[in-house]
Amino acid sequence: MKQTANPNENSILLPGEQAWELWRQTPAGWQQAEVLAESAGPADCRQCGVFGYPVAAAFAVPVRAATTETELLADIVDVQLEKQNLKPESEHGRLMDYRIAEQDGGQTLLLASVLHGARADVLPKLPPRQFEVSPYLYYLPDNSLVIWKELGRLVFCLTRGDQPLYFHALNTPDLTPATAQEIEQLLMPLYMQQMAPELESVRLWTDAVQPGAAEALGEVFGARVIQENRPVPAPPQVASSLEPSSVALGKIRSAKAARIRRIVMACAAAYLLIPGFLAVRWFMAQRETDRLQKTVNALQSQYGWVETTVRQEQAMEAAVNVNKYPIEILKQVLDPLYQQQSMNVRVTSIDIERDHKEGEDVADITIKGEGQTSQNAILYTTKIKANPALKEYEWTPKVEAPKGGAVPFQIKGTTRKKDDDAA
Repeated sequence: MKQTANPNENSILLPGEQAWELWRQTPAGWQQAEVLAESAGPADCRQCGVFGYPVAAAFAVPVRAATTETELLADIVDVQLEKQNLKPESEHGRLMDYRIAEQDGGQTLLLASVLHGARADVLPKLPPRQFEVSPYLYYLPDNSLVIWKELGRLVFCLTRGDQPLYFHALNTPDLTPATAQEIEQLLMPLYMQQMAPELESVRLWTDAVQPGAAEALGEVFGARVIQENRPVPAPPQVASSLEPSSVALGKIRSAKAARIRRIVMACAAAYLLIPGFLAVRWFMAQRETDRLQKTVNALQSQYGWVETTVRQEQAMEAAVNVNKYPIEILKQVLDPLYQQQSMNVRVTSIDIERDHKEGEDVADITIKGEGQTSQNAILYTTKIKANPALKEYEWTPKVEAPKGGAVPFQIKGTTRKKDDDAA
């Protein structure tokens, strides 16, 4: 679906003579689209692309810097604002901006604009993308004193070249002969510091001029006084860095909300993907299980007889293996007695039990006897355990307390498990 462009994106809201004015860019240039009621404020306008603060909402601080190094200018401006107690203290946003008016002879003349904290957040309902102080929204004449009217009050701007060097709001709705002396007093510090230029003209962009006022301006400033219509506004080529605190906080909240939405969407996607992933894993495992089952069935049909033969061979192990005959086991158990006549050990019984469990031939051998001493019984046990022919048995000796001058003992051997043999 094609979205229609918002006409307010290319618009300027700025203070007019008596009320706020909304200007829009058209193919024929910037044209006035709407004049708000005199009692209305910026909040009565829904949206605009560029917002122009009235001169009364900002402080103008001209600064002379003895350098043309642009990276040093910000620190110099901060120092000058701190000296005049005008540096804004705001954790969010930017209520101060500066622009270069002139650079010559290793020096820089610039104008710092500081928004009045109480008026900085008086904005349209939707935050504009650009903020300017109203003098920067007009093409200003070179080296001139320009006087116009904003929201019922006279304001003026002094230019150096075509750039603002100073601006100020007056407390009078009409230009009178006394206004010339008031403006002269406000500009006197600039003339004393040789920052103000030699004026080429005084421009009056208002009809609120009482008789004799224009002549008084001409006499005080020694320049031609020209009365003309206020020009059409236009955004400056280089946008300011001004940003009210409410707009900065709104961006932070929007960024947090967007981050939360991304996290929620990622969690939701993961929640939906996990069952699908598990289903795929189950399907793959089931397919592998079926494949292995088919392989087992095929092998079983081809080689199933081998397992039966192995079980039969294991069952017959005791009958066909000479080393497992009972008489051979009896010989190995009694052999230590014949090899060492002085062992002083007498065997009273030998019990051999066989069983076929889990495909293995298991035998339990229990040897009971008497020794003259405990050492004799232990020595005999050691001989049994050390006999290579009996290594497949796990031997557990038990020597009892002496009875009737002899030491009864018992040695039990159990066939080792195959896992133990491998270890």
